[in-house]
Amino acid sequence: MKKLLFLSILLLSFACTENKKPSISEESTVNQQLIDSIAYELCTMYGLDQGIRNEGTFILSKREDILKIDSINFAKLVRIVKEFGYPNKAFFGKEHIPHECVELSSMAIMLHNPHKIIHDQALFDLFLDEVNKGNLSREFFATILDKYYWSRSRGERVMYGSSFGVPCIDTKDETNRLRMEIGLEPLKDEEFKDCELVI
Repeated sequence: MKKLLFLSILLLSFACTENKKPSISEESTVNQQLIDSIAYELCTMYGLDQGIRNEGTFILSKREDILKIDSINFAKLVRIVKEFGYPNKAFFGKEHIPHECVELSSMAIMLHNPHKIIHDQALFDLFLDEVNKGNLSREFFATILDKYYWSRSRGERVMYGSSFGVPCIDTKDETNRLRMEIGLEPLKDEEFKDCELVI
């Protein structure tokens, strides 16, 4: 009887160890593999993004091909952001973020697709949520959005005020409304410029 009880306890403990959760070190390894995988994917995306634009490497002559690559990269970035948040130093840590392709991939892809964020409220809200979580800076988000207005006006106008330029005084009310919507302070009159109407 004692032998039977001993065997039962032994089998029960064996069954429990078979179904145990991964240890912290095993979970850390899995997490590191996931982070490595996302870093690799971002680098691949960055390579495509820059490769189609750099002379002497991988030039695609047709604008439609560039737009296709930009769309594919943007869809991949949106998937990453939805699942893991906007890629940043807090997520990657010190190992991957110094690599240009990891750090700049998301920025470049967003700069080449600002129209998608402007014209799709769900995407705008997705990235604004990342801004509000502190994963993406408000100033850089304004730069992405301004890229749309800057491109559309051939470099004449922006709406938010960013590295793309200073907004026009005739859009002061709308500019300040848009800035406050993404959590930036309104601009003072002297932070605007006089512009002729650009259509």
